[in-house]
Parts: sequence; C-alpha cells; structure tokens
Amino acid sequence: MMMKLLKKLFRKRRAVTSKKNQNNYSGEIKLPRDLAKKMQMLRPYIEKNSDIISRPFLITEAENLQAVAIYMEGIIDTAALNRDVLKPLMLNASREQLEKKGTNHLIDRIYQTSLTVGRVIKVDTFPALVQNIFDGLTILMFDGLAEVLAVDIRGGESRAIEEATAEKTLRGPREAFIESLIVNIALIRRKLRDPNLVVEKMVLGKRTRTEVAFLYIDDIADPQIVAEVKARVARIDIDGNVVPGYIEQLIEDNPYSVFPQIEETERPDKVMAHLLEGKIALLADGSPFAAILPSLFVQFLQASEDYFDRTYIGSFLRAIRYIAFFLAISLPALYVALLSFQQELIPFDLIVSLAENRKAVPFPVAVEALLLELIIQITIETGLRLPTPVGQTVGVVGGIILGQAAISANLASPAIVIIISVTTICTFAIPVQSMALATRILRLPLLVFAASFGVFGFSLGWLLILAHLASLESVGVPYFAPFAPTRFADLKDSFFRTFIYKMKNRPVSIPVQDRQRQASTGRKDKNNGR
Repeated sequence: MMMKLLKKLFRKRRAVTSKKNQNNYSGEIKLPRDLAKKMQMLRPYIEKNSDIISRPFLITEAENLQAVAIYMEGIIDTAALNRDVLKPLMLNASREQLEKKGTNHLIDRIYQTSLTVGRVIKVDTFPALVQNIFDGLTILMFDGLAEVLAVDIRGGESRAIEEATAEKTLRGPREAFIESLIVNIALIRRKLRDPNLVVEKMVLGKRTRTEVAFLYIDDIADPQIVAEVKARVARIDIDGNVVPGYIEQLIEDNPYSVFPQIEETERPDKVMAHLLEGKIALLADGSPFAAILPSLFVQFLQASEDYFDRTYIGSFLRAIRYIAFFLAISLPALYVALLSFQQELIPFDLIVSLAENRKAVPFPVAVEALLLELIIQITIETGLRLPTPVGQTVGVVGGIILGQAAISANLASPAIVIIISVTTICTFAIPVQSMALATRILRLPLLVFAASFGVFGFSLGWLLILAHLASLESVGVPYFAPFAPTRFADLKDSFFRTFIYKMKNRPVSIPVQDRQRQASTGRKDKNNGR
C-alpha cells in the first residue's frame, strides 16, 4: 500500500515538474533589456552544449554598445558571419545612421543599415530566442535593447551535387538531390522558371524541427488535392525522422498494401516533369529524395529515358519492363504450378529433361523453389549492405558458386536455378526501387498459391493482385488508372509511349486545372493532314 502511494506521488510530482518545465519554455516570456540578464537566461543551454558559441563584441559608433553573437558551430557559414554580420557592425557602422531616430529605434537602424544579410528576424520572447538558436540561426543581442535579431546565414559543410545513383540514365541530366533543402529547391527552380511555381514550407518534428517544402504549379495543380496533401502532412505529430519515407507511411491511403502509393525520386528533372502534370512534390531537409503525390502504378514502370529516346525505342523499353514485372512475380510460381499439377501443358521433350534433372533432388518442387528463393534474397541483401566493390563481388561470385554447389549437391535442379536467376534479373529491370521490392515480396505468396492449387491458384493469386491494385488510391486518385478505371486518353502513355507531339493534353487520371500542355506543333499527319 505504501509503495503504491509513493509511486502515485512520484508520478504526480514528475508530471508537475514536466509541466513546469514546459511552461517555462513555451510561455511568452519577454526578453529583458539588460544583456547580462539575457545571457543569464541562456546560460543553462550554453553550458550544456559546447557547440553553441557566444562571441561578444562592441558597436563603437553607438557609444560602445555591448553586443553578443550566439550561433551553433558547424551549422552556420562562418565566412558570412565575419563578412556580413560582425565586420559591418564592428567597423562599418555609421553614427549618423544608427542614431538617426534615437535609441528606441536602434534595433531597426541596425537591421536596416548595418547587416548585409538577406533574411533577418526580430525576436522579443525567450522561447523564440532559444528555438531560433537550435534552428541554426545566428542571434545578435544588444545591451539596453529588449529585441534581438535572428540572422539566417546557415551553411556549413554539405555534400556536393553528384550523379544520381539509384536512378541512373544514359541520356538526360545527371545531377541528383542532396541533403540540403535550399539546394534541392534551387535545382528545381533552375529547370522550372515558372512564376506560378509555389514553394510552401512547414516545420515538422517536435524535436528535430525539420523543414518540409511543398512544391506545385498554382495554375495547374488541383486545389483540392493540394489542400488534402497539406492537411495530411499537418496532422503528423512525431518527434523526428521527418524524411519522405516516414511521411509516405504516415499519409498514404492504404498502409497495409505492399505496393508503394507515393513515388520517391532523387532526380530534379523527374520532379519537374511530374509538377508539369499537376502533381505535388514534397521535399524534406536532410533527405536527398522527393516524394511525388499523387502517384499512379504506371509511373513506377516509367523511366526518364522513355521520353529522351525515340518513340519506338521508348515503347520497346517500357514493354520490356512490364514483361519483367510480370516475370519477377510469376516465374517461380508458374514453374511450380506446371511441374506439380499440370505437366500435360509442358512439351514432352522438356518434361523428360526436367524429370531427368530432378530425379536426384530430395525435395518437392515448391520446397526447392522456396529454398533457392531464400538463398537469392539473402545474397541480394548482403550485396546491398556491403561496400560497393565487395558487394558486387559477393553478388556475382556468390550467385555462381551457390548455384553450382546446389546443383552438385543435388539440392536443386539446373532448371530452378535458371528460373530464380531470371526472376532476380527481372526484378532489377524495374526502375523504381520501391516497386522492385514489392515484386520480391509478392512472388512468395503467389508461389504458395501455385504450390497449393496449381495453375488455378496462380490465376487466383493474380486476380487478387489486380483487384487489390484497382482498389488502391493515392491521395484520393485511383492508383491503377488508366487501367482501372479505364482512361482511354491516357493509354497512349502506359504500356507504350506515343509520339511526343501527340501528347497535347495532360493525363486525365490526374485532376488538374489546365488540361492542355502543348499547342499544335504544325507537324503533318498522314491520317488527318496535321
């Protein structure tokens, strides 16, 4: 009984203490005029964080006004601090400029005449002061002035713009996003110079306070979709790890589906193309990927090269990807179904050869396929996690050695090794990694269906997959369009790709305000004279 009372008192005291601390931080505590008092309020944060630097200095032209610059080491651009903040205040400030309107307006005169920085914010409360420090801004505090200035000179070290690694292309731009939100937005601005391109920012993550940007073209994107995306993201309440992968899982329509409902890309040119179709791009600071909303199934099998190459080449490559998608899910299951239940569908010479090769294998066909599938999945994961040169060696050598060893030990037949190898190759033909991962998962339940019911189970499995695809939505837009519901106008950019000059309108599957994207090219068509 006594222990319960003590625990109850402890919880109550901890709740009161936590609430008190929260109130001390989140209340509208006004900043004092005295510089020493402001430093005293900040002392607990400065003492606990050795990377917070306080730099005292004097503004000599303002009667030796004492001031302090506070910033986080490694986050700001130190060259900009010295050149655009400290030097103008300490050496170049003019007495006539600073004292033109009296002491009460000194903070405005410093803001207007002595700082050569684009973004400067005036702060007058202690919680906002602390938050701006941890947001990476440089704080300027002055003795005798209650207000402080938060100067945005964030910079520091960052990764240089490099070639895309996950979405390589033989033709087209090579640059990819990096971990800087400002740089990523600039990469899109350089390619899309439309004044109607809107960039709206939001801060997510109670502890990480990550900046997230929404990009859309104001006169193309559907306002209802834009409002829906903003509302879903605004409802996110999380401490941190605010990256497109997390946001995707928190706002997608069906979190139980294996299919990706939001596409992620590292290519600015791909984001630009989707924006021109009326979609929304979502970027987060610290992530080199952008999320595209809404996303359709067909775009996961499209690549940038489809539009850079000639029509017949692009259509051929796209057809190859659809075939690879089907084989990556179906080939092991189809092999098991035919060999276990419907041998009469296999040519006689082939069935004799397969039976001859399998006579020493002690496992059923389904167990043999599952065993090889497990080995190849482990090999793929090992190759991805190891350093690049070692991973490539493990993938190639491991696959050859394990396959040959399995055949020599009579653990698998040569046919199943070929089937699993072709299936794995087809998986890597899919251009978007998230869809490739979906195929790796889907072929396992389809294999179980085929091992249980033969070709009927195989057909039933595909029927369930197609029904599931038809039921999905991405931000309220049918995911399997233009196949279900059928949009005949969009079929010209689905299994194949028609001529560019015939793509005069934006896809019907995506609601937009402006449907037309190009006028008549003047090209003559043999069928209609244009």
